[in-house]
Amino acid sequence: MTKKILKIAAIVIGVLILAYIGWSVYLKIKIDRGDIIIWDGKAYTKEELQKTFPPQEYKAEAKNTPEEVYAKFREALLKNDIEGALAQIREKNREEYRQAFSDKEKFDKWVKSLPEKISNIKINNNFGTYFWDKNDGFEHAIDFIKDSNGYWQIDQL
Repeated sequence: MTKKILKIAAIVIGVLILAYIGWSVYLKIKIDRGDIIIWDGKAYTKEELQKTFPPQEYKAEAKNTPEEVYAKFREALLKNDIEGALAQIREKNREEYRQAFSDKEKFDKWVKSLPEKISNIKINNNFGTYFWDKNDGFEHAIDFIKDSNGYWQIDQL
């Protein structure tokens, strides 16, 4: 009776090992062909990877300029139109800036420190950066990004 149980257990374990080896070979072939991509420890199909990490470089004719976006942003801030200013910021970052703008004292001081106008933005494809010195020993930057529709937005301040 014990021998029968051991034989059955050995067969079950053998089948599980063969299934694991077969599954591993199948996944290796899918990875080698590029059907499955491993990124940050997670497996993605090509379609899932495209949705999760959309391309950062794309051709889109600009419908505005970073200078225009900044001018609207600063004008809204000076009018205390927080929502108008947030509309110029990339959507995924808006809530973070909404919270930062809630401290009225820091906000007023920060708005006064912003440059009146910006120019000479360093643009590389769909990304732009403007650097300025507030005479505090640090170089400050405003990062812009152009979306796939061609609209520039502030990415980070």
